[in-house]
Amino acid sequence: MPASSVRTLSRQWTGRLARYRQHRNDEHREALVEEAFRFIGFHLEDVLARSPYWSSAPLARRVAVLLFLVDRGVVTRSTHRGQVVYDVAEDADVWASAQPALSPYLTPTLQLIAALRAAQARRNAPR
Repeated sequence: MPASSVRTLSRQWTGRLARYRQHRNDEHREALVEEAFRFIGFHLEDVLARSPYWSSAPLARRVAVLLFLVDRGVVTRSTHRGQVVYDVAEDADVWASAQPALSPYLTPTLQLIAALRAAQARRNAPR
């Protein structure tokens, strides 16, 4: 994703990711976005490909929604076995449903939340 697109995306971060928006080094914002790209591509692509909405949405939109959820605290970003992972809060569905601004996008947002939960369950399943 071009640096200008990353800057545009980061302007909407007002919560937990606000420090990235205000950061002087573009590399930190770009690294955050690249991590999200990799996670979605490796861990969510199969699940999201089954959705009529997400199967035709550009990868950048998936990343934007994921990082929006992280910014709002509905999804947490952490590391597991040296890899960046994203975990969903228990009340994420309720939170998303209560956001008037998300109402036109509620179904795709809930699908992304469900895909994150599926990835989380796979990661935490006994081996």
